[in-house]
Amino acid sequence: MMDRSRQGNSFRVEDFVESLTSQLDRAQDALAYKARAGRPLTFALKDLDVDLKVFWESDREGKLALRHAGPNEEGASTVKFSFTTITRSMAEENAIPLGVDEDPRDLSVLKSEEGLSDEDIQKLNRVGVQTVGQFKRVSRSTHPNEFENHFGIPVNNLREALERSSRPTVTGHNTIVKNGRRMLRIYGANLRNGVIPEVQIAGEPIEVLEASKTELLVRPLAHHTEGRFDIFVDGERASGFFSAPPERPQADASPAPSDAAEPRYKGASKRKEPYDE
Repeated sequence: MMDRSRQGNSFRVEDFVESLTSQLDRAQDALAYKARAGRPLTFALKDLDVDLKVFWESDREGKLALRHAGPNEEGASTVKFSFTTITRSMAEENAIPLGVDEDPRDLSVLKSEEGLSDEDIQKLNRVGVQTVGQFKRVSRSTHPNEFENHFGIPVNNLREALERSSRPTVTGHNTIVKNGRRMLRIYGANLRNGVIPEVQIAGEPIEVLEASKTELLVRPLAHHTEGRFDIFVDGERASGFFSAPPERPQADASPAPSDAAEPRYKGASKRKEPYDE
């Protein structure tokens, strides 16, 4: 267990790697500026090897951390890091693409007495299941009994978590202006299931212009400036509140009549010019 007196001197592996690579990225940027300045020859960093004398520690959540060994401190482990260069395509090939997760919410939203516990979430995180979308994907391809045997999550708890994960949820919204009309863009999860959902503001149905599982674009009525909105999907309801300025009436863009070309003067006579006789 991690000693609290030394906890401030410990660091996690991912923090060390991210900090080091961030500094190397800045060094690479500096080299690029040198080349743009006209320097014909410079240097490049291809490989970097780092050996650390450390002690392994863990906190109460089971997360590992490293602590540098002090002078003449025995029993330390040697951790070797070897850094090399890869191209952007190689990095993207071995990473989860951003924006493709069907439900990017954190697993903590599924935590409940009948669903997932903190320990269950930690077990899932250790195998790379970080979001609700990843949890759904793994659950669809794994038999519930196999899931229970591997993760220790009872079948009933798994079903409760899956049911919670499929309910429509609102996570945010913002007001935009599109084609001169005020629109409301709603963000969330499970906002559509095959058909266009019904959306109401203050109990009044409104038009749904665009709909996906994670985003809706709706058009409030002219008098809707604030209030509660409800989204109905498969008998389930998700709600939120919005507040927006009222629509401004559009200015009349029709051309002025020909007799209005001359300026009109009210309350004062027109100033006489020298050529006015």
